[in-house]
Order: sequence, then C-alpha cells, then structure tokens
Amino acid sequence: MGTDKGLLNHQDKLWAQLAADKLAAMQMDVAFSVNPAQQETYAHYFGETHLVADQTSLEVRGPLLGVLSAHLLNPKQDLFVLACDLLLMESRLLQKILAAYRAPDAFEAYIFTRNDEQEPLCGIYTARGLKSILHLLQTNQLKKHSMKFVLSNLQVCEIAVEDKDDRFFVNFNSHAEINGL
Repeated sequence: MGTDKGLLNHQDKLWAQLAADKLAAMQMDVAFSVNPAQQETYAHYFGETHLVADQTSLEVRGPLLGVLSAHLLNPKQDLFVLACDLLLMESRLLQKILAAYRAPDAFEAYIFTRNDEQEPLCGIYTARGLKSILHLLQTNQLKKHSMKFVLSNLQVCEIAVEDKDDRFFVNFNSHAEINGL
C-alpha cells in the first residue's frame, strides 16, 4: 500500500478507529498493535495506554509479532484480533465468532474460513493457545511465522463464511481497491 493502513481515512475515520469501534461496540477493551516506528503517531490519536508495542526481542515479524507482544503483556487474557484492513467487516460476524468462543467447546483459536482458506486476522486466540505458540517459538519448534502456520499448531474452531458474507472479508491492499468503495 505504501503507507500505514491504520492511518488511512474512510468515512472520515481512521481505519484503525473503524476496527476499534466494532470491537468496542461489543463491550471489549481495545488496544492497537504497533511497531516502534508507529508508536508516537498512534499515541497522538489513541493515547499511549491503548497501544501494545511490538516486543522486538521476539524473533518474528508481521501479525504474529503483534499477537505475541499483546499476549506477553497480558498472558492470561484471550485476544480478539481484527485487522484494520478488513474495512467492510460487520458486527454481526464478529458476534458470530464471539458466540462460538463462548460455547463450551475447548478450542484454542476461533476463526472464519473463506473458500476453504483460514482468515487468521479476524478471530479469537486463547491465552492457552498463545502460550503454546510462544513455547514453540522459544524452543525453536515454530518452523514458520505465518499466522496460518500458527493455526496449524492449535485446536481451531473454523466458521465457514457464507457466500453472501464473502465481501466482508476482503482486505484492501491498494489505493485502486479503496477508490471503489
């Protein structure tokens, strides 16, 4: 994209704020995962207390670094992850995954699947599952650092996205895609 997606505007709000609003509407505490270069700018918009800075001592990158950094900050809390570039995500779908999480089954992650592909950046990761992933990382057993590989090491509840909801899982990666909104 060439720029920080979370700071792009859509409907007069930052993408990061749009994602946060969806989670806050569900009575959830919201924190923004940021790298050190983003910290000052995000603090200006959201306040320092709402930020989780990447723990660069972890030898991973990308979304997994943000997820594990948040886990280390609150190791007993489960995490609801929502990428800011899922602009069209609807609250009813977030409620659907929350309902699966609240069911009595003992999964370590709750995610959607679309066209038989996992959607790892809209889901709930349990503290127990993240502890297991952190252990694999620390013992050099986590061979890949992608979120999909992480999911292959967890007991996952997968919720299939219905065709009518497919468009809510499109993530935007170019200005041309955004212009069509």
